[in-house]
Amino acid sequence: MATSPDSPTTLLLRERFHELNTTTSREAAALAEQGKKATLWGLVATPFFLFLRVYFGRGACWRGVAGLIDAMFAAYEVFVRHTKLWELQHIQSTLPPSRHP
Repeated sequence: MATSPDSPTTLLLRERFHELNTTTSREAAALAEQGKKATLWGLVATPFFLFLRVYFGRGACWRGVAGLIDAMFAAYEVFVRHTKLWELQHIQSTLPPSRHP
């Protein structure tokens, strides 16, 4: 099965990581504004089950390495989003006040 030109697997890895970083920062900030909390389930279990759903449930396993990369990126995106949400909640509460005038 060939990938389409606009498939995530056709992007270079550096482009995918840049897009992932931008998207997850925006989404984590939105979740924090909505009062959502980062949980252990969101950090560990959700990415794992998403990987299984994409790799096996959506048939990414039939596309070889490209499918594995897509499933890993899907899981990693969820993990990074929840990690950034955790960071927003914990870093802001432990940072000393700014010394800028």
